[in-house]
Amino acid sequence: MTQRRILTATKTLLLAAMSLHLPMATVLDNVVWAADSAQPRSITPDSVSADTLVAGGGPSTEAIPRAVWREIDAGLFPGVVLLVGRPGRVLYHEAFGHARIVPEKVPMQKDGIFDLASVTKVVATAAAFGVCVDDGTLRFGMPIGQTLPGLSGSGIDLITVDQLATHTSGFDNAKYHGRVRGEAMLEQMLRASPSWKPGARYYYSCLNMILLGRMVEKASDQRLDTFCQSRIFGPLGMRDTAFGPLRPEPRVVPSGAPEIGQIEDEQARFAGRPLGNAGLFSTASDLARFSEMMLGEGRLDDVRILSPESHRHMTGNRLGPPLPPRGFGWDLDPLSLHRPQRLSVRAYGHSGHTGQSIWIDPEKQVYVIVLTNRNHPQIVGGERKTQQYQARARIGDTALEFLESEGQLPRD
Repeated sequence: MTQRRILTATKTLLLAAMSLHLPMATVLDNVVWAADSAQPRSITPDSVSADTLVAGGGPSTEAIPRAVWREIDAGLFPGVVLLVGRPGRVLYHEAFGHARIVPEKVPMQKDGIFDLASVTKVVATAAAFGVCVDDGTLRFGMPIGQTLPGLSGSGIDLITVDQLATHTSGFDNAKYHGRVRGEAMLEQMLRASPSWKPGARYYYSCLNMILLGRMVEKASDQRLDTFCQSRIFGPLGMRDTAFGPLRPEPRVVPSGAPEIGQIEDEQARFAGRPLGNAGLFSTASDLARFSEMMLGEGRLDDVRILSPESHRHMTGNRLGPPLPPRGFGWDLDPLSLHRPQRLSVRAYGHSGHTGQSIWIDPEKQVYVIVLTNRNHPQIVGGERKTQQYQARARIGDTALEFLESEGQLPRD
C-alpha cells in the first residue's frame, strides 16, 4: 500500500472512529495492518478493517457493520458471514462476531464452513437433477414412478417430478428417523403415500427432495455426493463444498448438531449416506461461485453446468395462483421472511434451518449470501426463529442499499 493510500485509509478510519466511538489504538492498529497484510480480520465492535472502510470511499461504509452488529447484539446469532457479488466481482465479503461461543469463544472467519441444511436442496439436488435432464437420463415433468419403480405408496401415479420440486406433491413432512435408520429408513420412504391430491396444495416436505436425490442416483448410477462433486462442485472450483459429516477442523462452524462437523438435520444424519434434503457443507466463497454460475444461466467462465433451457425451467415460476411462486426447488416468493426486499421480483433463493440464506437476482445481476450459526449453542424455534430469518433479510437489504448508494449496483 502506498503512502498516499495509507493516509487516505487513516483519514477514513478516523472519521469512522468518531462516529463509532472506536478506541484510537484500535484504529491505528488497523492502519498498520492494512499496509502490511492482505488477510482481513474478523470484524468485532472494536475492530473495523481498513479495506472494509475504504472500499466505499467514505465513512458511510459503517452502515453494513452497524446493521450486522445490531442483529448480533440482539442475541439472534453469535456470528455472520456476509457476501454480496456480481458476475466477476465480489462487492462485499466480511465476517462478524463468533463462530463458537462455547466452550470458548472463536472469532468468525470469512472462510468458515457452514452446514447449509436445506440450501442443499438447490445447490446439490435440484442442480444435479437439471444436469441429468441435460444428459438425457431424466426429464422435467415426468411421473415419479417412471424413474423410481420401487415407489409403492397409494396415489403416487399422478405425482410428477416438478410437483416434488415445488412441494405440491401431496406428501407431508413426516420424519422417518425415529422409526428406522440407514437403508431401512430410505426404503420406508419409498412406501410413502400423498396426504392430499397432488398439485392442489403447497406443503414444504423434505421427502420431496430426498426422492429427487434418489432419482439422480438411479439415473447416474452414482451416489449423490459423488455425482455432485464430479458434475457441479469440482468443475466450479467449489473446493470447500462436500456432504457431511466433516472432521471437526477449526474452520467448521457449529450448528445445532451434537458435535461439530455432524449434520444437524436428523434424517440426513442417520441415513448413513447423502440425502437430497440436507447435509451439504460449504463456504460463502464457494456459494458465490455457484451463484455466478446461476447468474450466467448455467455457465461460469468456460464451464457449463446447466443448459440455458434447464436453467430457465428451474428458475422460473412453475405454479399459479393461489399457490406461492416456486421454481424447480427454488423459492420465488417475494414474501419469504429471509428475502431482502431490495431484490427484483425475478429473484430466487433458499433458506437453511441452520441459519443460511442465498438469493440470486437475474434482473439486477447480484447475489446475496448470509450465513449464520443461529442454532449455536442450542436450536431455536418459534418466534425467535422468525426473527432470525427476518434479520438475515435486513442484513441483505442494508448491504444492497449501501452498494446502490455507491453506484456498484443499479437502483430501482
